[in-house]
Amino acid sequence: MQRRLGNDSQLDEFIKANFYELRIGAEQVARNTYCKDGIEDVTLEQIYGVFVQTYKISQKQAVFLQNLERQTEVDYVYGIPRNIARVKGLIADRQRVILISDMYLDGDTIRRMLVKVDPVFEGIPLYVSSNEEKKNKYSGNLFRAVKEKEHLEYREWVHTGDNIHSDYNVPKSLGISSERYAADGLLEIEKHYFKNENDAGTQLMLGAAKLARLYGEKSEEYRLGCGIGGPVLYPYVEWLLADSVKRGINRLYFVARDGYLLKEIADELVRQNDFPVSTRYIYGSRKAWRIPDSEGLQDEIREIYEGAYKDRIFGLSDMADFFQMGEEELSGFLPPNLCKKQVMWNISVTTIVLNYLLRRPDFLKRLSQIYERKRKLLIDYLRQEIDIHDDKFAFVDLAGTGLTQECLAKVLGQFYEGKVKNYFFRLDQIKEAICDYYVFYPNFVPYYVLLEMLCRAPHEQTVGYEETEDGRIIPVFTEVDGLAIVKHGVPEFIRGARRFAGIYEEVLTKNPGFSGSVSCILPYLNYIYHSPDPTVLDYFGDMPDMLTGREKQVSRYGPKLSDKDIKNLFWYRGDQVPEYGYKGASLPYSLLRCTEKQKRKIERYQWLYGSLYGRVYRYIRKAVSSKLDYRAASVYDCIPNCIAIYGAGKVGQRFYRQITGREKVNGIRYSSDVVLWLDRNYEMYQREGMPVCAPAEAMKQEYAMLVIAVAQKSVADSIEKSLLEIGVERHKIFWLRQ
Repeated sequence: MQRRLGNDSQLDEFIKANFYELRIGAEQVARNTYCKDGIEDVTLEQIYGVFVQTYKISQKQAVFLQNLERQTEVDYVYGIPRNIARVKGLIADRQRVILISDMYLDGDTIRRMLVKVDPVFEGIPLYVSSNEEKKNKYSGNLFRAVKEKEHLEYREWVHTGDNIHSDYNVPKSLGISSERYAADGLLEIEKHYFKNENDAGTQLMLGAAKLARLYGEKSEEYRLGCGIGGPVLYPYVEWLLADSVKRGINRLYFVARDGYLLKEIADELVRQNDFPVSTRYIYGSRKAWRIPDSEGLQDEIREIYEGAYKDRIFGLSDMADFFQMGEEELSGFLPPNLCKKQVMWNISVTTIVLNYLLRRPDFLKRLSQIYERKRKLLIDYLRQEIDIHDDKFAFVDLAGTGLTQECLAKVLGQFYEGKVKNYFFRLDQIKEAICDYYVFYPNFVPYYVLLEMLCRAPHEQTVGYEETEDGRIIPVFTEVDGLAIVKHGVPEFIRGARRFAGIYEEVLTKNPGFSGSVSCILPYLNYIYHSPDPTVLDYFGDMPDMLTGREKQVSRYGPKLSDKDIKNLFWYRGDQVPEYGYKGASLPYSLLRCTEKQKRKIERYQWLYGSLYGRVYRYIRKAVSSKLDYRAASVYDCIPNCIAIYGAGKVGQRFYRQITGREKVNGIRYSSDVVLWLDRNYEMYQREGMPVCAPAEAMKQEYAMLVIAVAQKSVADSIEKSLLEIGVERHKIFWLRQ
């Protein structure tokens, strides 16, 4: 009502701005004034009489406000299907049905509300506390009045209602058989968000979510779809549809998998509003679309690596998946130590390996062959699916860096000359790009992966494409997480979000001036990540999490930790980061699921870890145990068997001793074959009895790598330049930071 009164020029501005609070206060004053001498309720006329007396509005204005309230109640009333079905069932069984209400609204208005939701209520007797009886259920007097007028005995009567006192305790004390109706209330996340009732937009949103739950399934996944998925995603879809119409875009391609639910919501809105927009679902993914071109291959691979994979590669298997190459084939290009399953790579090692491989002509040639076929299939798929007869189309995605869309745009450039347009819920950063980006929510959300979990699709990840016998190009999926997603209840979540969108759109259409609000997005995500209730915590914690397309088995976003997991992560982990060996994607989320006892264990392990006892314990355990799952790789594991060394100073001598096994490195003894040891001061070192020779010898021997063993990069760069001048191949030269 306060929103509706905003444009009324007759009412005082103070009343319009504060109507919500004033109306509640007026009812309290009316009850204090009129509820005496056996009168137990007030009427709407008496409530607005307070406005006449205190704010000096006219009687005409008071009647206007009364009628507006009555109409608003009728406009916003919805029926509860199971209750209506029960009433119809009772009538069909020839049972007598009577309606009783404690309400300041008159009986005629309540009847209008009832008949609006179902005609069955047209002829059912109705008793209201504000009518002539002026008795209420709270005191029991309205029950007594109904008993007399309807000639009933309490023992013949079954009363159902949701108020514990008025609808259960009071009638029961009279001898009436009482049933407590369990109303479907707000979710915990909604209670957490609903701090201020004086906001019509919030009321509409939460009401639509509650109504969607009443009208649909009863599973927790469906309820969360109504209460979280719909409210967070609806404003984005509403905005992008309106924006696309404004820009003249009439074809929207929703990108798998994040686009699945977004398209479901969009289709619901298009259906209700007849938007001049067609929607299509297109299968793609990071793995399927991030395919570098032969030109600029090395730079594109490095960009993809830095953008999404740098901290996700822990060994040969991960690196093979990154390059979309078999493990056995990749191992043929790498030093043997790095290919051992128990050797864990860190970012430094991974970067060295990447640079080493990208310098090898034979590796680049093989990589180009692999990518060429995948790229051709991708181009054929896009030609088949994308209508490019004009530029009135755009892709719809959720969140990220935009790197995948940049890769896609380069592929589309093979047959489309226009600029590719993309819609994003949020984008990590704004930069000069070959695409156009239209971004809905610029706020930076550090745990934006939760957005992706809101948008899970009931099918597997796309990893590539293949051609069928009839010449069509179809997506190829992993077989890792599709079934797990379905079992987790994602389809029910999707149905809940779509049902919310349909109801919310219907409500907003009837109320011009309202639109989907972004105000709940950050509070909802904060709640889910930092202080979720058990239902929300279990749903997102156990969500199958496969973001890169490289995973070989289903993992959960934040799985529950066993006592053994906690010990391994916080006590046995040695010098490795806690996340290594963790089976989920978010250790902080898993920690939220720990019991109080487990949290105390973690605190104890963390205290012990840094103590002298902890260091000694781990040293002894490492020395006596042959069952450790892994060891950390070092730069020395990146060295192949047959090498040359440039540099015979202190750094070079130490490296020579370590790489030839004369000294251990972190308890590991290496044994590479050094076929050449070079230094421009070779004569001096020869006089000292060291097997050092002139740099020119580098062209007379075969070796897999020439390691520059000096401390400063500037010196290493100068040495590399001189080696190139005498003919040493660039891909063989490496400086490893010591």
